[in-house]
Amino acid sequence: MLIVISIISVLLGLLYGSLERARKFSRRTIAYTELKSIESAFKQYHAHYHAWPTNSVATTKISSGKDAGFIIDERIAMLLQGNRPAKLSNTEIDQFNPEMIPFIEFSRYSSGHPVNPFKSEKNTEPDTSRSYKVLFDTDGDRQIQIPGNDSDITSSPATNIIASVAVWTIIPATRTSNKSSGQTETAGDVIFGSWDSFGVK
Repeated sequence: MLIVISIISVLLGLLYGSLERARKFSRRTIAYTELKSIESAFKQYHAHYHAWPTNSVATTKISSGKDAGFIIDERIAMLLQGNRPAKLSNTEIDQFNPEMIPFIEFSRYSSGHPVNPFKSEKNTEPDTSRSYKVLFDTDGDRQIQIPGNDSDITSSPATNIIASVAVWTIIPATRTSNKSSGQTETAGDVIFGSWDSFGVK
C-alpha cells in the first residue's frame, strides 16, 4: 500500500510540473499574440493617419531620446477600440482618433489598464507592471531604445531595436521549488517585447 501511494505521489508531482509548464507556455503564447496585435494596430493607425498617436491623453507618458510613447491605459484602450471616453474632451479625442476607427479589441483589464495574462504578486494599486507599454520612432531614425528596467526608461542595460514601433510588457517574477535542495527559487521580472522571437526566453 505504501509503495502504491509513493508511486502515485511521484506521478502527481511529475504531472503538476508538466501542468505548470503548460500553463506558463499558454500565458506566454497569449501575451505574444497580444503584443503582435497591438503592434499591428498601431501600424494600421500610422498607415491611416500618416502619424503616430499623440501621448497627450495618456496618464503615463514614456520617452526615450526623441522617441515618445505611453502606457496603454483605459482611455487610450477605449480610443483604440473606437469608443469615446467620457473623461476626454472632443479636442483630445480628435487629436488621438478623430474618425473613431476600431483598430483593436482588448479583453483583459486590471485597475483600468489592459494587461497581459500573467498573475502579479505585487499589491500596488494601480498595478501597471502587467500593462502594455509602447514607444514610437518619432524621430524617424528606425531605432528605438527599450529600458533595461521597466520603472526607469534611462536605466541600463537597455535594448536597442530597429523598428518603427515597439510594444512590451512585464512577465512578473515567478517562484519555483528546487527539487534537489527543497528551497524556493525566485526568477525576476522579464521584459517581453514585440521584437522578441517567441522561443527566445
